[in-house]
Amino acid sequence: MEARKRIEQPLMLQPSPDAKDEMNLAEFPLCALAHRLRPGVKTLQFEDRQFWDKGRKEYITRQLTVTGSDAFGLPTALDDEVLLGLIQLSRQRGFADRKVPFTRHELIRLLGWRDDSKSYHRLETSLNRWTGVTLYYNKAWWNRERKCWMDEKFHVLDNVWLCHRAEPRPDTGLPDTGGPVSAFVWNEVIFRSFRAGNLKSIDFQFFTSLSSAVAKRLYRFLDKRFYHGHRFRIELRELCCEHIGLSRNYDTAHLKRKLLSGILELEQRGFLRPLAPDEQFQKVRAKEWWVVFKEARHKVSPRRSNPKVENSSLLQALTERGITLSVSNDLVRGYPPEHIQQQLEVFDWLVKRIDARVSRNPAGFLMSSIQREYAPPKDFLDRKEAPSRQRAEARTSTRQAESQARDEKVEHFWSSLREPERQRLENDALAQATNFQRSLLEGNGALAAATRQSLLAAYARKALQESASSPSELSIASGGFLSPKR
Repeated sequence: MEARKRIEQPLMLQPSPDAKDEMNLAEFPLCALAHRLRPGVKTLQFEDRQFWDKGRKEYITRQLTVTGSDAFGLPTALDDEVLLGLIQLSRQRGFADRKVPFTRHELIRLLGWRDDSKSYHRLETSLNRWTGVTLYYNKAWWNRERKCWMDEKFHVLDNVWLCHRAEPRPDTGLPDTGGPVSAFVWNEVIFRSFRAGNLKSIDFQFFTSLSSAVAKRLYRFLDKRFYHGHRFRIELRELCCEHIGLSRNYDTAHLKRKLLSGILELEQRGFLRPLAPDEQFQKVRAKEWWVVFKEARHKVSPRRSNPKVENSSLLQALTERGITLSVSNDLVRGYPPEHIQQQLEVFDWLVKRIDARVSRNPAGFLMSSIQREYAPPKDFLDRKEAPSRQRAEARTSTRQAESQARDEKVEHFWSSLREPERQRLENDALAQATNFQRSLLEGNGALAAATRQSLLAAYARKALQESASSPSELSIASGGFLSPKR
């Protein structure tokens, strides 16, 4: 199995928001993802048998057959990536012509490969392979102009010219600009599809950053299907064998394991919403399983969308912690700012503690915490809420001290009076009772005592307040306290 080496900090072209993928090429794979093909295998076949054709108003079987040349064989997952890169070269030139000039260095930089002789050789092998590949679509090629599924048979590339420095310039038929220019020519069928607009947007930088071939193929397929909604359900074997390219020899358990490797990467990268196993894989009957996907990047309602936040410090904070810019943008658009800010605070707190939850994959944990709305750890809440608890306790203590001071003043007021004066004021206080309070005072229990104490305390507080506000209208009682004149 060929391994691709990427430069640690690739000199990537500026990511374009207008990257495109051809819709038919996203529907069925053009290569097998099995580790090994049987010797001599030069043909792949993919099909779905229960596809509803709106035009015919019936179920049809769509089928794609891929054949490779004797010399270069069938496409690999890496060749599929090269083909998507060629589409981007055409898009950058506005899909103006079937013949597309380029330099090998330009394409290698676009793909993020290491700029060395091995990459140049691998690129040439891939282009040779695509020149020799023939595609046979049986009711499986969508003609956007006619709006129907058609039969089509064609090569992907009709011609390829590669410019090598040590050799004469190839005769591409393009104007001589003096620089080393290579070129390729799309087959007319696929180019007509480009021109008809049978294209969808794709985050090409996100695609090339994925490490798993299963994740890349699954991303292209689901990115197309999520156009119709944020939830998609499909039969497991049909997805894995006919739309991803896994071997039909795998049993259900093996297919699930292979598919999960791609699902987990797309979850960690913020494309798919994590689901519980019993929600992700649903058994219908013996040997029949369905798989469910939910898109993580939701369209945001106006109430949750905040354009001012999209370019704020939240984006910078997320990217500084290892999340890609495109995923960070989706998170900022899809979740309330206060929710993201809280998860950032929890994340930084865990990092400082060298917590095991963030040591393995910090960026993946942060994305999951935002998407799954993790509850903050109890230790974090205790630490964060400690100041507010202390302030609340201080306020309570102050209120208790003030209440105690008032009670002491009331008690001192009554105890400092001479007996005749105290008796006279107590009678005045009890005389101010309401009818309901008088009914309570007629008893002999604790309720009567509490009512009496309440009336006396209210009278004393009023007397003390009046003595503080209008001392000239009051006479000095014994003990230095002021009481109302009679």
